Amino acid sequence: MSDTRRPDPELLRGTSDQLVTAIAETAALERKKRGVRPADPGFPSLALEVRRAAERVLLLARQEEVVARDIADEPDAETIPPIEHISPAKELAAILEEWRAVEQRLLQAEATSPEAEELRNRFDALRDRYAQALKARQKSD
Repeated sequence: MSDTRRPDPELLRGTSDQLVTAIAETAALERKKRGVRPADPGFPSLALEVRRAAERVLLLARQEEVVARDIADEPDAETIPPIEHISPAKELAAILEEWRAVEQRLLQAEATSPEAEELRNRFDALRDRYAQALKARQKSD
């Protein structure tokens, strides 16, 4: 961060929210895969989705680490509350709420059903929309 910018707690919250959701997505996909027979034609694609979701977790963890270091280096970093006490930015909160609702529906859907596929696509689209909104927020700061 430059000397003219202040730490952005909402950026840290947004990055953390993405990470928490990606971890939950990975766990949900793995639970779904565990309920499908290995001989099922959809099993390999579920395994691929689990790997991709796990890779997203790693990428987001790295991004969060960078944001955390930037914020920790700021002189007034001690004034920032724990992440769980930071409200998400308004433009991110609505996306996050919808994203979590889709995640819950995905957990209840049959793993290889057309509904699950549609929900996974919606989940991915919301994840991308959230990431774009977060990047736009970073650029505006």
